[in-house]
Amino acid sequence: MKKRRISRNSVFGKVLVITLLIVLAAVAVIGLHQWEKSRDGSEEDYETLSTEKERQMIRYNGQWYGLKENIETVLVIGLDKFDELTDKDEYNYNNDRRADFLMLLMIDKRTESVSVVHINRDTMAEINVIGVAGQVISTKKAQLALSFSYGDGGSLSCRNTMKAVSGYFYDLPIDHYIAVTMDAVGILNDAVGGVTVTVMDDFTDLYPDMRQGASVKLNSEKALAYVRSRSALDNKTNLHRMERQRQYISALLASLREKVRSDKNFSVETLTKINKHMLSDCNVNTLQEVINYTVDYEMKPIQTIEGESKVGEKFMEFYPDENKFKALIVDTFYEPVDESEVSSPQ
Repeated sequence: MKKRRISRNSVFGKVLVITLLIVLAAVAVIGLHQWEKSRDGSEEDYETLSTEKERQMIRYNGQWYGLKENIETVLVIGLDKFDELTDKDEYNYNNDRRADFLMLLMIDKRTESVSVVHINRDTMAEINVIGVAGQVISTKKAQLALSFSYGDGGSLSCRNTMKAVSGYFYDLPIDHYIAVTMDAVGILNDAVGGVTVTVMDDFTDLYPDMRQGASVKLNSEKALAYVRSRSALDNKTNLHRMERQRQYISALLASLREKVRSDKNFSVETLTKINKHMLSDCNVNTLQEVINYTVDYEMKPIQTIEGESKVGEKFMEFYPDENKFKALIVDTFYEPVDESEVSSPQ
């Protein structure tokens, strides 16, 4: 499949920060354990081509769609480590970090909205295998979480993960990445004064007050346990844990938006606190400058990819429902186009 980008204005600023803070909250909010399955993307009902307008087109169920205009896509990567996150001066082959939390944001300036897709880290996908000198030496079908492990633990790993997710989404263009370690969870949680949730599972073995169905304001320690824990709970699946993660993210988002609106210094102070736990190809100052433009954007409900988890040779593997996954991609990132806009495949 070939892909080309739409000619778009740089609108990253206008919506990212609030989303950033939202997801950074989610981003670091996670834990580790598994990974995911993809599709080969070769079915006749789903293909891509380029046009003279440099607009990526896809054909789905007999209809041509074009990538929405005036959008920016941002991949948020949550890592399974608690130490500081910095870019590397030299390639580091001994990188054991994994991309254990993945969330793709689509910022739509035209509709002033933000769409979010929560990606199961157990998904199997094509990823680049990086050699000892930092070069791509092959590709393999493996868990998306491992895409970060093949790299330097810095920007190279981020780009490798971004490429893997782009391919998984049928070569969807991804403009930016934001990687965060789990230390940021507590920082963001405490920055908003704690996040209140209705506890979805029985956590009383860890915290007596966190019984199922109770309303609890989570401190930094409890927040991390809430979004990471699995083995000590009755329902140990990653799919169920993702439900808790989305619940927490939504609650944190509401608190973040209120903080940004009521305290003009909040975003600067918060980004400063998590700076050493975050790595991005975005300029932090640029993010802060546009916060006032982003707080009023509509945040659509977090979407997840439906599918089935299976036990693989060593790990759990997630396989999407291909028809529903394609429909999600088309509905979220594309819009119908007239046949006259479509040229012959190149």
